[in-house]
Order: sequence, then structure tokens, then C-alpha cells
Amino acid sequence: MNAIVLCGGFGKRLAPLTDKCPKPMLSVANRPMLDYTFAQLKYFGIGDVTLTLAYRSEDIKSFASGYKRFNCRFSVEEKPLGTAGGVKNAAANLGDTFIVLSGDGLNNINLNRMYEAHIKSGADVTMAITQSATPQLYGVVEHMGGFAREFAEKPAGVVGTKWINTGVYIVNKYVLDYVPSGEFYDFSKDLFPLVLEKGSIGVYEHSGYWSDIGDFYSYYKANMDMIKGGFYPPAYNEFDDFCSDLYGGYDLSLVSKNASVMGRINGCVVGGGCVIKPDAVLDRCVVLSGVVTGRHADCIIDKEVINVDNNAINPKIFKKNQDMAIK
Repeated sequence: MNAIVLCGGFGKRLAPLTDKCPKPMLSVANRPMLDYTFAQLKYFGIGDVTLTLAYRSEDIKSFASGYKRFNCRFSVEEKPLGTAGGVKNAAANLGDTFIVLSGDGLNNINLNRMYEAHIKSGADVTMAITQSATPQLYGVVEHMGGFAREFAEKPAGVVGTKWINTGVYIVNKYVLDYVPSGEFYDFSKDLFPLVLEKGSIGVYEHSGYWSDIGDFYSYYKANMDMIKGGFYPPAYNEFDDFCSDLYGGYDLSLVSKNASVMGRINGCVVGGGCVIKPDAVLDRCVVLSGVVTGRHADCIIDKEVINVDNNAINPKIFKKNQDMAIK
């Protein structure tokens, strides 16, 4: 089985972080998110990988070409084709059954067990699903007996289930016959209703870690989760030999080895090249770049300070950071 990793999105809800960095290359605990996806594929023995690209495609292509022991191919979209349209565009690279993953989300789904469930069920597509406290923000899945019965993308109002679509699929290639070539086509909105009508969608219930990193809060929380120990089993750490930028512990924080911490930090993620000045006091911050002074808490710090309210779904950038000197 080979894999296709969707990396073409603009990540608009994470601007300005994504203005100069494609979303799959934003760091979580000082590693690009794409590293986690490739670590997962390596762990489950999947080495043939196609990436769909659009926004800042050369940045991702250059970075992913450095992964060892992978056969990486790239499918660049001249115009946005959507999730299913992008996969259709890369169909020549795919086998009879393939897995679809997102390059800008994190999960520890057991791909082997999911594949076994797919084969056993005989479904045309198998969708990994998980439970969410805010299902209305995602694709809601009504299911019974191992199969999806109804699917609604970001429904309005109260929903009757907490089960949502994770965006991880195992697909039989013939399903792509439903997808028009060269046109924008979405898995959730366009393809899945058609598959439900003509065939079947199996579900694989996932109870572990999952985050789509869709907004500032989920990005911030994913970084904080890593301070608590992350979510991968130990064997996932074998990808150290082909990933950039290792991190180490420092006062219950995760600090890049080439960062300099002279101030006080607590529960922070500090990225490569950052300098935390002696007068800085940081609590529960994600520091992506620059020289930091002053007192900050519950923030993402880059060229702006993004204040993160743990009770807010979509935090906003409240202020330009006046006490930072950006390199």
C-alpha cells in the first residue's frame, strides 16, 4: 500500500504564520508537522509517498526530498483542485488501494489495523473517525455496524453524534472514477455522498490523538501537548535520523538545541535560533523566532504576539509585539 499526503492548502486561518511558511512546515515542538506524518508512515512500513502541492510548492518539495528511505513523488496543482481532485490528479502514482493523509495535522492512528478493517469490511472507502467535543466544526459521521450511514460537513445547530471525520482514508482506486479530472472536487462535500449512494464507506474508530491544526488554538495546544509527552509510541522516535532539529527538555519546556535561554521560561516551546533575553519571563508560550524580551503568557510569539484564550475556538492576534527585536 502506498500513501498520498495532502499538502496543498493555504492555511489562511493560521496567517500570518503561514504567510511565508506553508502550513505542513509549521513547527510543532520544533519539528515541521510534515515530519510527524512521515514518521507515522515509516513506522507502519509505507515508503512510497506522493505529496499534492499548490501553495509554496517548491518549499515543500525541497524539504520532503530530503527524507531518507522514501520514494517521494510530487503532484503540483496549477489551480486548486480540492482534496479529492488533487488525489485524482495524482492517480498515476497510486496503487489499487492507498491511504490518504493530511500533511498539516497530527494523529497516531494505527494504519495497519485500519487497513485490516478496510479489507475485512469490503468497503469502497474506509474513514478514520474520532470523537470531538465540538463536532459541528468538522464533518459529522452517523455510523452503525462499522459503516457510515450519513455524513454532514460542518452542520449548523445541534448534532446527534460526537463522531467526526479525521481526514484519514483508505481508498480503493476505482472510487476515483467518480471524480472529474481537472476540476475542484472535495472528499467530504462531493465524493463521499456519491460513494454512500452507490457503494459503502467503512469507519475505523480511533480513540487516540488527533488534531487538524486548523486554527491558532489547536496549533498552540498541539505544541503544549508535546510538553506533556506527546502522543507517539517510543518507536516513532526512530525518525530522528532523517528529521531536522532535535529538541531537549529545559525547566518543563521543549527547547531547540540551538536556542539560547537566559530568561525564565516555564512550560514553553522555544524554536531554533531564538534568544530569550535575561529580562524575559515566559509562561506557556510557543516561541517560533526572534529575540524575546518582556513578560508573556499563553502566547504564540513570532513577528506578532498571538494571545491564545483556552476557551476560544478562534483566537485573534491582539497586538504587535513591541518588546521583541526580530532577527
